[in-house]
Amino acid sequence: MSQHIRNLCSPPASFEELKSAIACRHVTFPLRVENVAKRVLAKPELMAFGSATSIADDCGVSVSTVMRFVAHIGFHEIAQARAIFRNELRRRLAVLLPESGTKNESDG
Repeated sequence: MSQHIRNLCSPPASFEELKSAIACRHVTFPLRVENVAKRVLAKPELMAFGSATSIADDCGVSVSTVMRFVAHIGFHEIAQARAIFRNELRRRLAVLLPESGTKNESDG
């Protein structure tokens, strides 16, 4: 049973757009590349801050498989892909730690 592999024509603008493209099957992956996709979507900090080598080690694949994932989602370089993962982590942090517009507790 052969799976039809599809790449994104243009890179996603956000983490949510990437997740949506995968969920809608606008992009499909070979098995090992899919393993990378699942892992970095579950742990975006891997892609946001890890090297290709550290991501590959964490996913149990080769560096070239990580780079194929990057290419499948429409990017030419891993640094370009990192941006959407870093932005997602910033978004999550902002939800957890919203900037307080209230006065400081020590102000009485």
